[in-house]
Amino acid sequence: MRQLLIAVSFLAAIPAAAAPLRLASYEFDPSVDGLPAISAALTRATPAADAEANWIVQLEGPVSPAARADVTAAAEILGYLPDHAFLVRARSNDLTRLANEPSVRWIGDWQPAYKLSPTIGRIVREHPEAVTSPVRPFLVWTAGDRLAAAADLESAGATIDDEHPRRPGARFAVRMDPADVETLARFESVLWIEEIPEFRVWNDRTTWVAQSNVANQFPVWNWNLHGEGQIACVMDSGLDYNSCWFRDPGLVPGPSHRKVISYTTWGGSAYDGCSNGHGTHVCGTLAGDQSYVNPGVTAANGLAFGAKLMLQDIGADDFFSCLLGFVNVPADLSAAYDAAVAGGAHVHSNSWGSTSNSYDGYANDVDDAMWRHPDFLVVFAAGNSGPGASTVGSPGTAKNCVTVGATRQTPNQEQMASYSSRGPTSDSRYKPTVTLPGGDDTLAITSADNNTGNPPSSTCASVGFPFYGTSMATPAVSASALLVRQYFEQGFYPYGGVLPSPRDVTTPSAALVKAVLVNSGADMGTADIPNHNEGFGRVLLDDALYFGFDDPSEELRVEDERGGVDTGQVATFTYGVEAGGPFEVTLVWTDFPATAGAGIALVNDLDLEVEAPGGAIYRGNVFSGGESTTGGTADRRNVEEAVRVSSPAAGDWTIRVRGFNVPSGPQPFALVATGGFSAWPPATDAPDVTVASPALDLAVSPNPGRGLTRIELALPADSPVDVEVFDVRGARVAVAHSGVLPAGRNALSWDGRDASGREVPGGVYFVRARTESEVISRKITRIP
Repeated sequence: MRQLLIAVSFLAAIPAAAAPLRLASYEFDPSVDGLPAISAALTRATPAADAEANWIVQLEGPVSPAARADVTAAAEILGYLPDHAFLVRARSNDLTRLANEPSVRWIGDWQPAYKLSPTIGRIVREHPEAVTSPVRPFLVWTAGDRLAAAADLESAGATIDDEHPRRPGARFAVRMDPADVETLARFESVLWIEEIPEFRVWNDRTTWVAQSNVANQFPVWNWNLHGEGQIACVMDSGLDYNSCWFRDPGLVPGPSHRKVISYTTWGGSAYDGCSNGHGTHVCGTLAGDQSYVNPGVTAANGLAFGAKLMLQDIGADDFFSCLLGFVNVPADLSAAYDAAVAGGAHVHSNSWGSTSNSYDGYANDVDDAMWRHPDFLVVFAAGNSGPGASTVGSPGTAKNCVTVGATRQTPNQEQMASYSSRGPTSDSRYKPTVTLPGGDDTLAITSADNNTGNPPSSTCASVGFPFYGTSMATPAVSASALLVRQYFEQGFYPYGGVLPSPRDVTTPSAALVKAVLVNSGADMGTADIPNHNEGFGRVLLDDALYFGFDDPSEELRVEDERGGVDTGQVATFTYGVEAGGPFEVTLVWTDFPATAGAGIALVNDLDLEVEAPGGAIYRGNVFSGGESTTGGTADRRNVEEAVRVSSPAAGDWTIRVRGFNVPSGPQPFALVATGGFSAWPPATDAPDVTVASPALDLAVSPNPGRGLTRIELALPADSPVDVEVFDVRGARVAVAHSGVLPAGRNALSWDGRDASGREVPGGVYFVRARTESEVISRKITRIP
């Protein structure tokens, strides 16, 4: 049950407090501390009263829709700045009335000093050409007229390489002498300047680690979820599509190709040009499938081997790039993301990044794309610069993406790989988000035939030395996201596949898919999640996805709230929880992209609050020893919040999602809860289900009836089979048979009693037969 209300009394209870401006290079409270000391060269002259200029307008927060409307009436909002402020463009005489509004706390200049990223001059260059070059690459954000801004850039000595329209104006990729940056910052058309870092790639047992963490146990695959109907887009060094894991004899990549439906270049060439085959291996981990070329052979298949791929090639194929792993990343990622969405991809996998720990323009591209495309999930490698703190690199520093750290390979998957980059980000957010094994395998798919033709025979090239890195963990998490999407799209929620679903979650949002991954996280080693090493833990899909034969204490409930909440609003959900636990609640939202120059990336701030039957309050991300504890303060940094209670009290638990400060709202969100729930899944009067070959048949009689129920099962061949009885909530009541049965007709029965020997009450039940590859069920009515 969901309730939405305006929490007037909640907001009124917040006492007045200091409200510093948290910029990327400065933090100060203008009403308490005054302004920071900056050089005269980086202080702007007073703009003319009728000239458009850039200003900071700070409000008495949290920011309400009415307060935002006051600002909009007087100025163009360019972006949000923490705490409770907007970067605006206006004439100073238009701000006079705004300054008198009771919602306004302070108005001041957007100084040239505020426009300079603190990373300028601190980026380490390793490519030989970059080391000796007197110029450096920069991203410059502008506002106002595009042509006028371009003229300003060139007058400051910048060479424009690329340009893209971006909120609130344009973003230019330029090359210039770092000594001219301060001159550029003094132009009113310029909002922000940052140095572009160097980007590089972050170079079969993972399939069961991600699903069950039990050797050779594949509970997701067992329900025929392999990624069918899903598309992932991979941006990497290229793909050898002649490899048997991708090859479609007679076809080059395109809409009719069995695996690679699109191959486009975004800075690279039309194949995997480096002999180490980084992109080929990444694609293999995600969705490789050689059974098409070699029937019956499944060695080294990807975790989502039934999915299709789009490839965006950014490979730099020169000697030094291949040797050191450099890639040619577009100056703006937005067009590439839009192309992936247009091609049908809902997951975008990236096993590359930089060593810049900041929230930069590329991280902003990620958040912007996910905000504009709410069903589009971007996944990034954390990097290979660990084990030191704050080594996770952009674009993996984005808020909304899933950033992937690496564990060691089995049997050491409880340990972080030493090379895996650690958090926090520069604004103290949790990164990585989740982890999976990062390679060290003795078999790795590699590239062998790097031409653009389609030779008459495929290759199954692999290497005996191990690949390792967060590059290898990232496609496994991307594949996990595809399996989660398939779970919802194919109607497994909420009955776990044993009954037809009402399909109330037919197109899961990216926030929901991410929330399932976070909720599934297994605490590695010492119980201490969330943390800056493993984030929310190692992905373990079987701990979040509910299937019909699972223990009733492992059920799943989700809320995919597309409407969301605004400042002061509270969405409330009440779940009946059964003892036996654990009970876990995860809140995730896809946040509005941060403003260039903001010191904290979070824009829309939601709070998770979970109230136990006895009144104890648990706040999101307030943990001790890997478990939620009462007290603490609300999280003001992350877009993922979790509550975990290992031994919940039975009764009604109340979950609240509060809109604390939502300046760019309303803010949609996703909520995922796992545990044992009373009266869940809801009762259904579903029809019979057959997902089987004609040779598989199931009959029950008498129907309706009382006493003994006769079950007749016809099998096309000798086969292991489970014959089970479920009630209308999808809970298993009894097992009529579990084991191998011969081909032909088999006579079984159910005596009308549950697993404890108690006679079940009258009503509707379902008899389900499941072989290794097929399932069939029949509805029966028991007469009291």
